[in-house]
Amino acid sequence: MRVLIVALILVFSTSLPVYAKCAKEEVCAMVGKMGHFAILDKCPNAGPLLAECRQVSSAKVEILPEPNFVDNGDGTVTDTVNKLLWIKKGKFDKKFELKEAKIAALTAEDAGRSGWRLPTLPELKTLLYKERVINASGKKAWINPLFDDGLGHYYWTTTTCDQVSVIKDRYQEKICQEGEKAAWFVHFNINAVGWFHTNLERPFIWLVQNVK
Repeated sequence: MRVLIVALILVFSTSLPVYAKCAKEEVCAMVGKMGHFAILDKCPNAGPLLAECRQVSSAKVEILPEPNFVDNGDGTVTDTVNKLLWIKKGKFDKKFELKEAKIAALTAEDAGRSGWRLPTLPELKTLLYKERVINASGKKAWINPLFDDGLGHYYWTTTTCDQVSVIKDRYQEKICQEGEKAAWFVHFNINAVGWFHTNLERPFIWLVQNVK
């Protein structure tokens, strides 16, 4: 009888999967290649490590003060509150990867000026308007009417998902777990915020610079 019990124990123990604990480096290497449940199936201890590997930040997006826009009459608009100078019209003739977008902004000489850059997410969000209105193009979009964006387009920001991982817009809460590999954009056609991988040629660029 005792021999039979020992034999049964051996049979059942050998039929069960044997899991080795996975190191953080192993788990992080799987992220992006395997799904959440596939990782947990292979590494049951991976749960607490997934958030770290996915570089999820608990930081909330900064909300800048209500802007005061002044049309300078030269193709630029000044925000006198947040000390920002904006190009009046978004550059929606070409889409960029984020790296190329930054270079295009830095080398731009729009409105007879240099020193342009891409905005952060808090900065670009100040251009959003409370309702869909006719903007400077004569068309409607969710953008302050002083600006020209046609029917509304979406634009890169320099805010990456390792800096801010969770955003709530008028539709829903958006979560990005891609760390430095993705960045946020603002969409003025639908009044929304979202993210793209930085190596995708998807959003356009809007130029801004600091003023004293």
